[in-house]
Amino acid sequence: MADRTGGSKFILIGLIILASVASATLFAAPTPLAVALVYLVCRFISAPLIPLSESILIANLAAYRLEFGRVRAWGSVSVVVTTLLCGYLVDWSGPAVIVILLTLVLAIQAGFALALPRRVRDGEGGPSSAAAITIALRSRSFLLLVGSAAISQACHGVFYAYSTFRWLDAGYTTFDIGLFWAIGVAAEIIAFACGGWITARLSPGTIIAIGCIAGVLRWGTFAYSTELLATLFMQLLQGATLGMTQIGVAAYLRRHIRPHTLSSATGSYAASSALIASLFIFAAGHAYAVSSGSVFLCASAFCVLALAVAGTLVRLERNAPISGGKAS
Repeated sequence: MADRTGGSKFILIGLIILASVASATLFAAPTPLAVALVYLVCRFISAPLIPLSESILIANLAAYRLEFGRVRAWGSVSVVVTTLLCGYLVDWSGPAVIVILLTLVLAIQAGFALALPRRVRDGEGGPSSAAAITIALRSRSFLLLVGSAAISQACHGVFYAYSTFRWLDAGYTTFDIGLFWAIGVAAEIIAFACGGWITARLSPGTIIAIGCIAGVLRWGTFAYSTELLATLFMQLLQGATLGMTQIGVAAYLRRHIRPHTLSSATGSYAASSALIASLFIFAAGHAYAVSSGSVFLCASAFCVLALAVAGTLVRLERNAPISGGKAS
């Protein structure tokens, strides 16, 4: 809808408002089932917020002389700040404050969204037709992007779901685990801050391939050891598995996808990552009961698959380089 109407900004603002209302409705949910249903509605409405925001950002990087990595680094910083604030507020007044904080953050987001540009500012065309969007999403290079970066990123879903249990089983305290998470986020912030330097020297496919290699090492290390040094090494690799992969995806979208199909491309990529992650997490739930290490060994194997697909993307870039925002 955003690409066919050219109204990314207004659709984004509308979704933020609806998400604010949905989150506030959690206070009125009388039963656990009602809470689950309202939360699902809230997630359904809020799922497009990041893809829509990123499509507007990527389409306007040149016009505003911005670097994706530096902007995204502030997103990671906000995660740390909000998490710390939420933890403090929960200890101070109870878990209900989470809903208040979520609603407040969404309201603030709506205010900032008003200041976003309506769409691209390079004067290139108008809204896209359904046929143009379909061609872009069915292109070989975009499918290779999904088969490499989306699979690699989906492995993080397994990590988010089961890493804390594995660390607790290894004897670490919740404070220790909090430090491990902080190290990972710090590593990705550094990677995002270096995003401009990285994209100036490497192609999007190469950047994604490096992220896949890091995934093979990271999840393989966690599968075999939870010792302190191994854990620190694994968390530092988050700069590549998450940071570099997202930098590579943004660089790909900017170079390969026309600005007026960006919302569809970012949304399709995000949906693919989420779908693959949900399947991985569901399957990992059965594997974890057998061996917690086997879960991450499988994640490492999936990154090997993603690396093979990324290699094909790199070869495609070398044989048929694309520029000017046109999809292959």
